[in-house]
Amino acid sequence: MSDNHADTTGESNDTQGESTTVSRRRVLRTTAATAVGGAGLAGASGSAAASGFSGCDEWLDAPAEYPEIDLTSSNPSAANFESLEDESELVVSVHGWLGLETSTDQAYTLEQALEETGYDAPVVAASWEADTRNYWRAESRTETAGQRLASWLTSERANLEERTVRLVGHSLGGRLCLETLTALDGDATVDTVALVGAAADDDSVCTDGEYAYGIDANAETVSNYHSENDDSVCYGYDLQSFSSGLGCAGSDCDGGWITDDSGSVPDNYTDVDVTDEVDDHCDYTKPEVGCVPRIVEGWDSN
Repeated sequence: MSDNHADTTGESNDTQGESTTVSRRRVLRTTAATAVGGAGLAGASGSAAASGFSGCDEWLDAPAEYPEIDLTSSNPSAANFESLEDESELVVSVHGWLGLETSTDQAYTLEQALEETGYDAPVVAASWEADTRNYWRAESRTETAGQRLASWLTSERANLEERTVRLVGHSLGGRLCLETLTALDGDATVDTVALVGAAADDDSVCTDGEYAYGIDANAETVSNYHSENDDSVCYGYDLQSFSSGLGCAGSDCDGGWITDDSGSVPDNYTDVDVTDEVDDHCDYTKPEVGCVPRIVEGWDSN
């Protein structure tokens, strides 16, 4: 999902609403290929939030020397990280498609939203090669970037064994976080992963999905914050990937007209519906308009 448009994750308790969502998913899975035409994922946009600080062009300006993990290099390194060496807790913010240039601004915006809730651990930006207009190329790069983030997390500098590390991945950044868990391959465990508006298939986290093992083996908890107001995931991802997005209505392990039952999600995975809080693909981690209080609530409960 583009950082210039919206994504979501959602979970409904209303039986009729669930039925409608599943039906829409199944129809899209079989008809998306003929509906793509000239539409692209970056062409979708969400509804306007009540606050003016909404959308993918609005971020707080990060300080000039903001801490950043460079995943654009085959040898990932962290800049401006010295002041964080002794911190007992750290949040890693991972941007989505077309978000490289605003990576530190997005991380700083998340940091300010966290501070509003009373959570004061530092946030570091993880920057990867997402700024290509070719969505499929950007999507394919999440695997390499995830391997690089896993490499950095297992380094002595990350100190994952002694420090609480939380990943927050937006859009394709959520997919990158899932790739990171897969790449860790039992070498280390991340404390929490928050997926927000995740651009990944809704069955990819199920027992038979590509990310189930990484979630189960390499994270204490993984929470998927989804919103049915996120048009970039609910419609754009469907059209680009011919599958329903994890960030729209959460996981779907029931299968559809074409796919078989995919099992169930790992015990440490949870879908969290934030449709009432999030109106736009890029609002999840912003002050006032996002779902950061729900994210921190999840951290506190764990």
